[in-house]
Amino acid sequence: MEEHLRRLGLLSAFQVICTKEDVPLTKPDPALFLRAAEALGVQPRQALAIEDSLNGVRAARAAGAFTVAVPNAITRHLDLSEADLVLSRLDDLPLWELVRIARGRRLFPVV
Repeated sequence: MEEHLRRLGLLSAFQVICTKEDVPLTKPDPALFLRAAEALGVQPRQALAIEDSLNGVRAARAAGAFTVAVPNAITRHLDLSEADLVLSRLDDLPLWELVRIARGRRLFPVV
């Protein structure tokens, strides 16, 4: 993961990186999202998760995060309606708008 982010020039944009090596169980288990929230020092309900798979959506929701599904070419045919919000593309809405929606739909406090 870090190598890909470095190659794309995005590594410095992330305070925390958690991968399957950091948890005993993987998605759809919520452990990865819970670990990331803990490392960031926030409650999972303060998090906004962006996922592209059904297992990812289920894991993020089980952790308590506001979940946005953005399917990819492989998962586009799946029903991702378990997410709080489904977008066709990540750039459909700016991040600030996603946060505004999350705050309006749930108890999503300002951090």
